[in-house]
Amino acid sequence: MLDLIFITGNQKKLDQAREKIQGYPINLIGTKLETPEIQDTNVEIIAGYSAQYAANKLGKPVVKTDAGYYIEALNGFPGPFIKYINQWLTPQELIKMMEGKENRRVRSPICVAYCEPGGEPKTFLSENYGNLALKAEGVNGSTIDMLYIPDGYKTPLATLPEDIRLSLWNADCWVNLAKYLTNGRTV
Repeated sequence: MLDLIFITGNQKKLDQAREKIQGYPINLIGTKLETPEIQDTNVEIIAGYSAQYAANKLGKPVVKTDAGYYIEALNGFPGPFIKYINQWLTPQELIKMMEGKENRRVRSPICVAYCEPGGEPKTFLSENYGNLALKAEGVNGSTIDMLYIPDGYKTPLATLPEDIRLSLWNADCWVNLAKYLTNGRTV
C-alpha cells in the first residue's frame, strides 16, 4: 500500500478523492499545509509548484490540486484566480462584466499534481465545461458557484447537492494519477 499525502484542509475533498481511487493500493492521507501559490494563468503550473514545495518540505510524496474557471468572453478571466473573484466580486458584478456578450462558455479544468521529494511534478488534468448563467441562483457556494452551470445541468453549481458538485471536480484526474502510481494495477 502506497501512503500518499494530499495537501488539503478540506475533509470533503479528501473523501471524494479517496472514493475516486478506491480499488487502487493507495492510502490517501490529508494534511493541511500552507504552500506558496505562484501567480500564473495555468492550473498545472500552479499545482505543480505547490506540490513540489510540499514534497520537499515534508520529505514525502504528495498531491496538490488547483482549479480554474476560464470564461471565453472575458479572455479566460478569472482563470485560476477564483479565490479573489469570490472575495472581491458579487455574482451581480460578474454578470455586469458579461453585459453585451453572447458567448457564455466556460472551461473549468482541475489539476492533480503529484511530486516526490527532489523530483519534478507530474500533472493530471480533467477538463470540465459549462456556461455562465444569466442570473445568480442558489445559496450553497461562492460567487462563481452561483453562476457556473456545468454541461448536463440546468442550474448553477450552488443549486446542486454537494456530492454532485464535488464529483464534477474530481473526474478522471484522480484515476489517472492512481493508474500512473500503480502502473494500471488495481486490487
